[in-house]
Amino acid sequence: MAKQDQPREPTLPIDASDWDGDDAARQASTLFDSLIDFARGRLISLVEDARDSLVGQVRGLKELTDLVADNLPGAASPVQGLVGSAAGSIETIADALAAKSVEELVEDGRALVRAQPAAAVGIAIAIGFLAGRMLKAARD
Repeated sequence: MAKQDQPREPTLPIDASDWDGDDAARQASTLFDSLIDFARGRLISLVEDARDSLVGQVRGLKELTDLVADNLPGAASPVQGLVGSAAGSIETIADALAAKSVEELVEDGRALVRAQPAAAVGIAIAIGFLAGRMLKAARD
């Protein structure tokens, strides 16, 4: 039988004979970890941008509330007190959002869901509704 007629052993397109299995796994793990770190950093950056935008919108709501309180007639002093109180609460919320890191906000959210799951579902529905309205308004 000639040398050409003998079946050849399959070969790899690269020479992996000097690869150590542990070394390859370690390199793959390091690459995966760096990819995860990059994705996490990018996600945190996006969430921080969204948080900053939300803080701006909440502060705008506070300014609107102040404007309403300032333009109420004198006979509406009880309502004026309620609107002023609401403006103070809105400012407190904006300050708390601005001061917390993304990790703290996530942990606060988890604590809320554990403590009050029904309230968390209600808040999620409200946020979804508002986000949908904002997206629809942005398209129009």
